[in-house]
Amino acid sequence: MPPDQTQANSPRRRSEKSRTAIVTATRELLLERGFDGLTIEAVAARAGVGKQTIYRWWRSRPALVADVMLEDADRILATMNHTGDLAADVVEWVGKLASTLTTARGAAMLRTLTVAGMEHEDTAVKLRAGFSKPLHDSVRTRLVADDIDDETAESAADAIVGGVVYPILSDAKRYSRRRAELTTRIIIDALTRSR
Repeated sequence: MPPDQTQANSPRRRSEKSRTAIVTATRELLLERGFDGLTIEAVAARAGVGKQTIYRWWRSRPALVADVMLEDADRILATMNHTGDLAADVVEWVGKLASTLTTARGAAMLRTLTVAGMEHEDTAVKLRAGFSKPLHDSVRTRLVADDIDDETAESAADAIVGGVVYPILSDAKRYSRRRAELTTRIIIDALTRSR
């Protein structure tokens, strides 16, 4: 058998092909139906695999969704600039985050991550580590770099990230980059005035 045919038929190659099909099907179905409308059966049918193949890699629907969404989250978790202008750096980062999360795909991803995390604690732990914590840490690290004490930076990071995430979960269509930036400016102004 020619080497390229052997490689194409190897278990590793088939596994990666199946995994890619499952991830693609999950993304498509989440956009079409949302988290509540997504079933393992529908993913298996669309991916052309058996349910057992999905359960071999993911023990539950929330675990599958979390992994797929966290792959997409990598594009959102941009590092923050350190230009020397605290307000400009944080406002620019928040603006980009808000712009991404208010798209149809971004808002759907955020809602899906939230619901998936509520269903299973192990999924919630994974989502906090892969999404929530990196967002929070980006802000906190930038604030601490500007000589804001750890405790204040921790709380301010909660307010800044929460000030973006909460309104998007409530009504992404009415939330804007401008509002996210304004909220962030208010928080940063209060921080810098109190020093």
